[in-house]
Amino acid sequence: MVTELLINAIKYAFPVARADACVRNSFEQDGEDWKLSVADNGVGMGAKPTPPNPGGLGTAMVAALVKQLGAKLTEASTKTGLTISIERATFVSALPKAV
Repeated sequence: MVTELLINAIKYAFPVARADACVRNSFEQDGEDWKLSVADNGVGMGAKPTPPNPGGLGTAMVAALVKQLGAKLTEASTKTGLTISIERATFVSALPKAV
């Protein structure tokens, strides 16, 4: 998963070479809960293509692993970069469910 996310960041974040190009990955863990992030300071995702691009084999593999791990994938894109986070929280909310 990490390799695929890093390769995608390198491949798509910097269409033009930049001296300040940076890709950072991080992993945090607290007991059974964890969060994996890959962030870059590239061009971001910009406008989504129409129709939405389903991605390639690597994207499908990451999605399958996220599902298998019971995790959640989030994307945060700006003009100054993209962060992909995969997070698994094992706690159960004590808040009542909405009716």
